[in-house]
Amino acid sequence: MNRRKFIGILSAFSFIATTNSLAQVPKIGIKIGYLPVTDHLMMIAKESFVGSSFTIVGVKFSSWADIAEALRAGAVDGAFLLAPLGLALKSMGADIKVVLSAHKNGSAVIVNEKIADINALDGKKVAIPSRFSSHYFLLDKLAKKHKLKLNLIDMAPPEMPSALKTGVIDGFIVAEPFGQLGLNLGGAKVLAYSREILPNHICCTLNLNSSLALSSVGKELVNGFKQASKLIIEDESLASVLANKVLGQKTSVIKQVLEQNIATYDDLSLSKESLEELKNFLIEKNLGSKNLANLDIDEYLVVL
Repeated sequence: MNRRKFIGILSAFSFIATTNSLAQVPKIGIKIGYLPVTDHLMMIAKESFVGSSFTIVGVKFSSWADIAEALRAGAVDGAFLLAPLGLALKSMGADIKVVLSAHKNGSAVIVNEKIADINALDGKKVAIPSRFSSHYFLLDKLAKKHKLKLNLIDMAPPEMPSALKTGVIDGFIVAEPFGQLGLNLGGAKVLAYSREILPNHICCTLNLNSSLALSSVGKELVNGFKQASKLIIEDESLASVLANKVLGQKTSVIKQVLEQNIATYDDLSLSKESLEELKNFLIEKNLGSKNLANLDIDEYLVVL
């Protein structure tokens, strides 16, 4: 065998070996934290999207405190958080960036059906999921506009429908599908949709660790979630089935939420102004760390 033929065979073998080696490289799993709420419906991306070098691994949490701590500690690579909670976490030194709105609008003030109008809510017990929530921010806007004094109660979202039904509370504002679940139990009604309080408002945001957010993988990941939002808009039935698998909520309830357009998924943009407004609200309410006032939104917000 002459030298040229030997080198040719060796080169071909090297190419085949390299190709096989590359084919066997496993995709990395990017861990994204979420809660079983329709605010985090874009987590269906874990079922509908596979990146060129990664897969989306969903990590389901049952509380905002746990998901925030997991992101801060690096136990997950990213998480869908209440927008004010993300701001507070960043101000406390978490190495994160906010890259996307999870949706726009998405909630309603659900009350006992005997409450005639908004003014009748004065002095009543109203549950919110967290002081670090857009729900608190929106309810505060409503209360100021109508000069209401409310008895606020922090409550886990799954507890709210039954608490309203049994009279423990007079109303609540929270992410879906718990509003629909409250209505389905009977004796409740929608007093106001969140879009009526502040049109096109943000609620939850996607936060990623900084290195991921600034990488090409992070950009592809965000595009994957954008594709999921398009699927939600174009095929509500499929989105509801996938949501049942990912969120663990009933397909019929998810379809109720989507058919009523309670939350919208066509505009996932984030503005500096909306984040500044939430930041100022947290400062007004003495929430967050002492560093919150110095938080630079431009350093936190990344547009991908």
